[in-house]
Amino acid sequence: MVSLSLTAILLLSVPDVREMRSVDMPPADAAMTHVPERPLHYAQVRIEKRVIIRVPRRRPAPLAPMADFSRETVKKSYREKKIGKCLPMNNILGVQMFADRHLDLITKDRKRIRAELEDKCQARSFYSGFYVEKTDDGKICTGRDILHSRTGAKCEIDRFRELVPER
Repeated sequence: MVSLSLTAILLLSVPDVREMRSVDMPPADAAMTHVPERPLHYAQVRIEKRVIIRVPRRRPAPLAPMADFSRETVKKSYREKKIGKCLPMNNILGVQMFADRHLDLITKDRKRIRAELEDKCQARSFYSGFYVEKTDDGKICTGRDILHSRTGAKCEIDRFRELVPER
């Protein structure tokens, strides 16, 4: 995908055909002679490669059929457990909103990790998931990486906590 700025640079570096004048010279000498009427144009092209990982919203489990409504549904309660400052990006399957500044990340090994966002951020901005740039170490870390929502919000994570079901 070529960016708009790269396209503009390339178009500006092409000389205007109307300003060109023909010079009567043999073709062998034409490459060796400088034409003073035509200024030299220089352009710089910088190509960057960015990999962005999309973490989709994980929907809650579907509703039980009507026959199962007679059963009493028990909501799980969790306690928070300290974990490190980084998580492997490829281990994250999805995200669910929890509260004002908290997102619950669902991992491949069926763990729930609560990500607390910085003070100025709201979890509701990430209702449809988030994007994060892939890092060299392949981890998402607190205080370093920025989560980008599809609505344009950008937030850092203050801390991670693992949610362990209470018995």
